Amino acid sequence: MAEGELINLTEAMPADYQIKPGFYLKSGWELLKKNFLGYIGFSLVALFLQLALNSQPAIGQLVSFVISGALWAGLVIVSLKMIQEQPTQVNDFTAGFKYFLPLLLYSVVSSVFITAGLILLILPGLYLVVGYIFTTWLIIDRRLDFWPAMEISRKTVHKHWFEVFTFALLLLLINLGGMLCLGLGLLVTVPWTICTLTVAYQDVFGIRSPSY
Repeated sequence: MAEGELINLTEAMPADYQIKPGFYLKSGWELLKKNFLGYIGFSLVALFLQLALNSQPAIGQLVSFVISGALWAGLVIVSLKMIQEQPTQVNDFTAGFKYFLPLLLYSVVSSVFITAGLILLILPGLYLVVGYIFTTWLIIDRRLDFWPAMEISRKTVHKHWFEVFTFALLLLLINLGGMLCLGLGLLVTVPWTICTLTVAYQDVFGIRSPSY
């Protein structure tokens, strides 16, 4: 991507921009319903796999961390295709591994930065958690490397950080609710969150790539 295009991306969310949590959630739910069984089925497999890996000391937990970004990116890819009314296939749910390296590097670098921020003063870490919210979408949709994607997401969100924080907090509360009933609700709330963030990403940045 050319430098001029990167600059244009950071100009998303002008001063008069309005975050629309209600619209994002409603549209995200409608998106989820279009492939409800596919989302739920994949989430069940992914959650079971990560629980199985995390139950193993050291190596299993490391493998879980390494694959996590690419594993859940499948939901992002399916939602990006569906919001453009493109046909989806079962293997789209595993297509996140095409972006394995930048997603892994994003996971590693953001984890270091966020952890350091939380340990030092808490607020810097919280700032970054919210600021990096669109990074995965930028890596997949704009084919960006991990660092430009992280910085574009952070700089864009910075202009409306408190609004995005409130939106992210709402999503967190929904997923905490999903943890009830032995966590089975997460099978719905996690893909709903991804679909909702995809709607928000489209609203903020626009979707560029026709294929993933």
